[in-house]
Amino acid sequence: MPPTRRAAAKERSKEPPHRLCALAAALLCAAGCTEKLESVELPGIDLPGLDWPKTSAPAAPSSAAPRAQGAASAAGAASAASAAPRPPGARAAAAASQPECDELPSEEEERRAQLPPLTALGKAVPTEPWTPPPYEVLPGVTLPAPIAAKLERIDRGYARRTREHLVITSGTRDANRQARAMFTKLRLGEDLLKLYRNKAAVQEITKAYRASSGKPPEQVVAAMEAVIQDQIDRGVYVSAHLRRGAVDVRSRTMSPKEKRAFLESASEVGGVLVIEETTPAHYHLQID
Repeated sequence: MPPTRRAAAKERSKEPPHRLCALAAALLCAAGCTEKLESVELPGIDLPGLDWPKTSAPAAPSSAAPRAQGAASAAGAASAASAAPRPPGARAAAAASQPECDELPSEEEERRAQLPPLTALGKAVPTEPWTPPPYEVLPGVTLPAPIAAKLERIDRGYARRTREHLVITSGTRDANRQARAMFTKLRLGEDLLKLYRNKAAVQEITKAYRASSGKPPEQVVAAMEAVIQDQIDRGVYVSAHLRRGAVDVRSRTMSPKEKRAFLESASEVGGVLVIEETTPAHYHLQID
């Protein structure tokens, strides 16, 4: 073979085989990966339906248009859902725009924090003769009589629709109960600045906690309680549950149908602001 032909054949052998490149491109197209075709060199090959980019900018995926249409449909559905009328009297609001709703630590968590039982502080919770409501109230939760009466009306409507009863996980707190909750969370290593939005209020309470370091737990709680009570007197509420009428209702065990039944029951009572919280999952009620 003449030298010139041998040199030309040698140069062609350095180029990727056309059939192999075409096969690679076809496989990428079939897998929906056309955005990666730029990395496959196809000299002199034209594939039907494939437009090569005119600039150095990355090629847009062929599936971008369907995805964009899907996103637009999802956005339209979301806006339609948000525009749907809600039951009067019960308003659902985003948790981020409302005062935070912190759940109380369990009795086991308080024991782990070496905190004596509530009665050991000499501050027994006042009780009155009463008839147990049909709904369930977790231990340590106290409810003023007017709030309990409204909850019973909501629960009656909920039971009529679902044959189930509500579970009340938290109620209105005083400064002492809030101090115990925050003391337990601090002892167990929780970052209160991530839990509460009012950072200044949290720092005041945390400062009292640190200043009493080394003292018996009940004395530390008393120091934190004094700060919280002073904040309440100034109209500052580190937790939504320090406001009268704050109640939490468990929602993590509710089906979508039961959630709708709850909102409808709350709307029947009136004077109830319903806020759906997600961490942990529950409904926060602000009852007038």
